[in-house]
Amino acid sequence: MMQGLRSYLRSVGGRLLIPLAITLTAVLAVHAILSFESAQEHFQRFVRADVDRHSDLFKRATHDGMLLNRLDEVQAIIERLAAGPQVAAIRFYDKEGAIVLSAARSEIGQRIALDSETCRSCHGAETIKDAAMLEQSALTRLPEGIQVLRQLTVIENEPECATAPCHFHPPSRRVLGVLDVEMSMAPIEMTMASAERHLVWTTLVLVLTVLVVTGVFIRRLVQRPVGVLHDATQRIAGGDLSTRIPVTGRHELARLGEAFNRMAGDLEHAHEELQDWSHKLEAKVVEKTEELRRAQRQVLHSEKMASLGKLSATVAHEINNPLSGVLAYARLVERELADQPLSPEVRAELGRYLSLIQKESARCGEIVKNLLLFARRRGAEMTRIDVNAIVERSLMLVRHHLEMSGVRLRTDPLIGDPQIVADAGQLQQGLVALLVNAAEAMSGSSQDGGELAVRVTGDADEIRIDVSDTGVGIPPEVLPHIFEPFFSTKDGTSGVGLGLAVVYGIVQRHGGTIDVESRAGEGSTFHVRMPRVPRAAPAGV
Repeated sequence: MMQGLRSYLRSVGGRLLIPLAITLTAVLAVHAILSFESAQEHFQRFVRADVDRHSDLFKRATHDGMLLNRLDEVQAIIERLAAGPQVAAIRFYDKEGAIVLSAARSEIGQRIALDSETCRSCHGAETIKDAAMLEQSALTRLPEGIQVLRQLTVIENEPECATAPCHFHPPSRRVLGVLDVEMSMAPIEMTMASAERHLVWTTLVLVLTVLVVTGVFIRRLVQRPVGVLHDATQRIAGGDLSTRIPVTGRHELARLGEAFNRMAGDLEHAHEELQDWSHKLEAKVVEKTEELRRAQRQVLHSEKMASLGKLSATVAHEINNPLSGVLAYARLVERELADQPLSPEVRAELGRYLSLIQKESARCGEIVKNLLLFARRRGAEMTRIDVNAIVERSLMLVRHHLEMSGVRLRTDPLIGDPQIVADAGQLQQGLVALLVNAAEAMSGSSQDGGELAVRVTGDADEIRIDVSDTGVGIPPEVLPHIFEPFFSTKDGTSGVGLGLAVVYGIVQRHGGTIDVESRAGEGSTFHVRMPRVPRAAPAGV
């Protein structure tokens, strides 16, 4: 319970209700006090007026008796008048302060000092005040604890008193005595106490009623909307960006709810955009990572091919001269053998040996020639050529082979300017090697003949030649090595693995690039990109 109370005191409703309760209680309390004091003052004025009327009544009632000096009759009158519950005492004082008449007979004859509170009203500074200023009333509490309102009224020496035969006061004596009337305030005090209790309870009930009504309105108009807003904020913080709150009215909390809904919508839209950008960024990262990997593989491959080119040139130069000598001496021995007296069987056997030596030496010479062609970086005859014409001539050289193999041919020549600066012979040699390689790849395919496609595209800076086949494809573990010299997936009788290496060297000498896309069993596509004007081209070409 205490925890709930503390929670409520910390809430918006508690922070609004408590100051309001304190302020309202203080205002109503001040209002009640002022109202009570005002009512009490009105009652006192009423009582003073009533006492004044009673005093005047008593004065008139005893006037004749006093005028005729019938003191016993006056005594009887004041005793009857004092018999009521409201009259506490009635006394008559003479000028010297002696009680000559009193409702309480025991007080008759008593004298009060001239400096007492009663006498000070008439006698002050040893002088007698004007009769018009002698009447006064004051609240006094008796020794018994009863509060009384005391009215002192001067009895003047009127003309009919001074001229009466029975009167013994000379006309020069202005004051004959003082009438002292004491009215009990007990009934008034009871009434005021009852009114005070009624006012206190009324104020408390009013405060509680106003607080309850105010609490209900605060809960409905402030605390409940704030609670809804708090719950919605918690759901937003938990990741539910589709959260919205109902909005009614045009007050401040309604506008706050509308602002919250707009904020939630903006957050949801921003979150969707961030997710979209995140996915795009991931895709871009993957794409750029793959491009970097390809570039890294291309750089490594270029460095490796450059090293192999240097090695191939060195090896070719080192074995070319001895190989030429072997071939020359084999031919010389063959001519000399004809002049030797040998049996036909021995001559035929030695001729077969010499023919095999010449054939293998010529084969080695062709390999050396291809090695030199792969390794060579200069010496190409760069001229302006028509790339569409080069592609057509290359296809003419392999068309018969394609028809014999049942391969379908599809070509897409370059539309636009087909001119590039290149060595026509080397470019044609490279294209023929790619075409033959594609045709041989489709010879082992399960498809009927297959299809060879050559597509030429380009822009203002480069020409792109794509050679695609539907052959057996290249396994992934083989792809990084297909442009290396002496690497081949064919058997030993089909080649030595210099065809693609030579193509790679030709493309590199023209400042271009070559790469391949392939899947085992689905075919391969070689992409050749060559600049329209190589950076190493002669000036003026």
